[in-house]
This record gives sequence, C-alpha cells and structure tokens, in this order.
Amino acid sequence: MNLLFATTGNWDDGRLVTLDRNNNQYVCTNIQNGANGIFLYNSAGTDHDTTVTIVTTNSVAPVKVVVPGTTGNQGLASIVLVNGNVTNTVTVSLTSDQPADSKISAFIGSLAFPINTAGINNSSLPINGSTQKFAAFTRFYAVPASTWYQMNLQSNITQFYTAQFGPSSSDITIYCVNPGPSAAANVYQADPANPVNYKFIQPTTGQPQKISSSIFGNGTQFVWINADSVQNSQQATISLQQL
Repeated sequence: MNLLFATTGNWDDGRLVTLDRNNNQYVCTNIQNGANGIFLYNSAGTDHDTTVTIVTTNSVAPVKVVVPGTTGNQGLASIVLVNGNVTNTVTVSLTSDQPADSKISAFIGSLAFPINTAGINNSSLPINGSTQKFAAFTRFYAVPASTWYQMNLQSNITQFYTAQFGPSSSDITIYCVNPGPSAAANVYQADPANPVNYKFIQPTTGQPQKISSSIFGNGTQFVWINADSVQNSQQATISLQQL
C-alpha cells in the first residue's frame, strides 16, 4: 500500500475516528472473538466515492472497500465484517491514490465495541414497545430475558440498514428496510476465506418500509447499530416488546 504522510493511530477501543490525509491509518489489536463490524461513512464535503483498504493478517490479501460518496453526510455506510475467531487485528487505511479531500468516519461495532463511545449515541433500548428514534452513529443495547420479543424497524428512506449483534458473539443479522435492487452491496467481508456468517433480512410482506422480527432472549446482550446517513437515520425507528 502506498501511504502518503503515513500516520498510524491506536484504535484498540474501536472509537469513532476520522480517516483523512493527515490521519490515514488506524490499527485495532484486540478484536473480540466472534462477529465484528467496521462501519465506514464517507464524510467528505464533495460527492466522490472513497476506497478504504482493510488488512487483517499477512496471509490474507487486503480488501478494498468502496464507501459511497455524497454531499452533506447523506451517504450510506459500508459495513465490513471481521471474524474475531481468526484474527485479533485489523488495520484500516487511506492510500495516496484517493482524492486529496477524502474523509471517512469509522468505528468498530459488536457486542463489546466500541469500548470508547465518545461521539456515539450509546443508549439502552426499552423493552416496553416504545418507539425510539435513531440518530447518526447510534448503538442501542438491551438484555432481554428468556422469552419471546418482537423487534420492529421502520423507515421511509430507501435502504435503511441496521446490524444486530447477539445473542451470541458470533450472531449477526443485517436488516435492510425499504431495500433497493442491490441491497447487500454495501456489506463486505474483511477476510473472504474466513467470512463472518450472517443473515441479511429484507421485508417479505407488502410493507417494504417495515420489518418485524421475533427474538428469543436468553439473558445476554443484544446490540443494534444503524448504518445510514445522518439525515436518513433521524427518520427511522426501532422498538422491542415482550410477547
């Protein structure tokens, strides 16, 4: 990789960071076992795609991830799935062939990450059916008891994504409300040879703007992280209710 003015930042807490020409590389060396997701947002002021390079181990070729360009922080996130059972290290980089004004907002999400939630809306999700609104960089968490629940997602914006981690560290489900024709295109594997097993769920009824999913709690934590733009996230809601 050809890094210009290379600066490497410690990313062991998975916090919200900015990749740009001055801070173009971050390394996390304590990825937890199981499923992890790197959430990449294009936060440049101009409308151009930016490619982020992901490296896990030396035995695996780097993965190039295209983060869609937009203006006004309206773009979808790209989600990079990292299998913590086969690596504990991941590096994200901007190479020198990217536009000079490239700017990427990134954080690591999982049952445990980010450890440092500065800049993240880290909130408990009520288990009473009350509707909660998303915001940019939102992480909801809950610990449902051993019974059935219904989780509802709703958005009138095309392709609103939410990643659900739990009930075990290896479980991840990506929900896409109001999907377009290539709904799964923004989901990448950091190591295609050792992929994270995940479910991709779209509406199956005549209500494309809503997904209802049955969840069985077991006294362990669930986490929901949105992967949509600042504006679009504010028009989406989530609720969790015991059945």
